[in-house]
Amino acid sequence: MRGPARLLALLAVAAATHAQGAVAAVSDRFVPADPDFVVANVRQAVPDKELRGLLADFRSAPESDTSIVALATAFVARARAMREPGYFGRAEALLAPRIKKPGSSAALRRLYAQVLQYRHAFPAAEALLDEIIREAPRDNDARVLRASIRLVRGNFPGARADCAKLAVSGGSDARIGFTCLAEALAGSGEVERAQALLDSLPAGNSEPDTRAYLLATRAELRERIHDEGAIADYREALRLAPHDDSIRAALADALAAHGDTGAAREVLAITKPSVALLVRAAALVQGAPRAALTARADAWLALEAARGDAMHDREAALLALVNAEPAKALEAARRNFQVQRELPDVRVLARAASAARDAGALQSLREWLRSTGYRDSVTESILDNAARS
Repeated sequence: MRGPARLLALLAVAAATHAQGAVAAVSDRFVPADPDFVVANVRQAVPDKELRGLLADFRSAPESDTSIVALATAFVARARAMREPGYFGRAEALLAPRIKKPGSSAALRRLYAQVLQYRHAFPAAEALLDEIIREAPRDNDARVLRASIRLVRGNFPGARADCAKLAVSGGSDARIGFTCLAEALAGSGEVERAQALLDSLPAGNSEPDTRAYLLATRAELRERIHDEGAIADYREALRLAPHDDSIRAALADALAAHGDTGAAREVLAITKPSVALLVRAAALVQGAPRAALTARADAWLALEAARGDAMHDREAALLALVNAEPAKALEAARRNFQVQRELPDVRVLARAASAARDAGALQSLREWLRSTGYRDSVTESILDNAARS
């Protein structure tokens, strides 16, 4: 899969398993409070037939970039499809030693950049991709990945430059490039121009993930200007990419915003939800169901902290809002906004600042919107309501 924050999904990235520091004493080990919290899924960790073959290839040639990349790619694919972050850790364990040696291939470095991106080490990932692109300016896979990082970080001019190069490259990369360019244009306030660009792209014979990316991007643009067609686009995008939690979360948010909480709950009701889906589900229920869901989300976030993982600060902020803890929500939302500036990040900061009645935070967000030209009807409504209260 390839392709910006939706590129993130197309490249199968999100927030890693990266333990740091010394092992804690037994008394300090994290113990989930929720008896249903899954610490590890042993059945899914057992190698399948394809993985066994790749493991055998790697063991027969442990210094070969080809065998390392093939096995690490399989780990990343399983991490996403199975929602098993441990596989990202296995990919990193394979790649990290080799990346330090001179002469590592571009394919290996691109994959390691994906792992870095997954655990929110965006500056390190971007630096690695800068190096690859300097060596090979036509490496479109590296350029797609760098564009995604730049979009997530709110560097819309930088993303626009990468997306424009992809758009003129021809083939399937051109469609990804035009969609990516629309995201970058919208980030700088040119929402109508971005919409016109997406609407001009023919359906063609795009791969499902590329088509899902286009539809999810168009849905977000429609949502930002309060266009009713957003939900239909999100639904079709999710049908094409059912494992993409960013699309699933966006659809649930859009449905909830329209007052259709029943449909939103249905979208979130999957067998093994991520923490992003758990906190959204918690917001849509009351009583014992909410308590159970918030306990699971709290345990997830506590486990991340105990392991030294990159924190899901966006989800921590959303959970604090669910729990009516505005100061805690604002602290997490601010921390998150320093790293990520996608639509959900902008909105959760607006909600948290409003709930906390923090005039400074509200003014800082208004200034960011003004300086970038970023437009979103929901955020603007939150800020307007805060100004009147």
